[in-house]
Amino acid sequence: MVISLKTHTTSDVSLAAFLYMRGMILISCKKKGSKFEFVFEDTQNQASGFEQEYLFSEFPRYDAAVRQMKSKLHGSNPA
Repeated sequence: MVISLKTHTTSDVSLAAFLYMRGMILISCKKKGSKFEFVFEDTQNQASGFEQEYLFSEFPRYDAAVRQMKSKLHGSNPA
């Protein structure tokens, strides 16, 4: 008998952190070229709901602001 594990995969580091914060089990994470791959166990089909929660929250705006601050620190967009 083969048991298939339901998973959810993302390359978005911020979304992966949010899913992890929500208690999803991280099965694997690796770098593929210049991108990342995060694979979570999703046996309870929660990932898509958490993804929607993430998208409609303040987290993406916060993440964008952090990227802007890093960009300013590295001189590509000074204040």
